[in-house]
Amino acid sequence: MATIIVEDGTQISGANSYVSAADFATYAADRGVTVTGTDTILLITAMDYIEQQNFKGNQLTSTQALQWPRCNVVIDGWYNVQTEIPQLLIDAQCEVALGIDAGNNPLATVGRETKQETVGPISVTYMQGARSLPYLSAAENKLRKLLKYGGSSAMVIRG
Repeated sequence: MATIIVEDGTQISGANSYVSAADFATYAADRGVTVTGTDTILLITAMDYIEQQNFKGNQLTSTQALQWPRCNVVIDGWYNVQTEIPQLLIDAQCEVALGIDAGNNPLATVGRETKQETVGPISVTYMQGARSLPYLSAAENKLRKLLKYGGSSAMVIRG
């Protein structure tokens, strides 16, 4: 079984998570959620999703194991300390892990979309434009302030 190696902002060699299994268990318990899966597997799978995101700023070095720590990241108008892993990121990893544990894996292979299905007297038709992948709103809301979005961004610095 894999071992969780937590990135704490100091570019830990071999880091594979922003949160420890113990902190994940506390996060879940604080929200009244009972985790049924294996913490390490859930956290590493959640990291597969987190690490695919297009984050603001730049990695501190080209050799660090994960995308964070980063420099040039502004959150709510303030620069994030380069050696700090934002709590939003830690919480987002926990939320993705909880979603995966609940059967909503955002990395799952998506089959073809069903427009209409009839089984006996039961018929199902999905709305046009319905999501084909689970949307983990709690995780996505936490990540929103950390992600780059299309277009150009400008920052005004007043002296």
